[in-house]
Amino acid sequence: MSLLSRLRPDPLIIGLVMAAIIASFLPVSGVASDGLRVFTQASVALLFFLHGARLLPQTVLAGL
Repeated sequence: MSLLSRLRPDPLIIGLVMAAIIASFLPVSGVASDGLRVFTQASVALLFFLHGARLLPQTVLAGL
């Protein structure tokens, strides 16, 4: 295994870092923050559930 392939970060980590950077420059406030709070909590719960259940994203999309 080459050094470059071992050092490549996981796409989830890249997405989390990008989300933190975007949130630093575009914070949400007011009424929009209430709706996004619920969306964020549901998204995190779904993410941890799917990771714990070891379901592939293709399997989840096919089930929907």
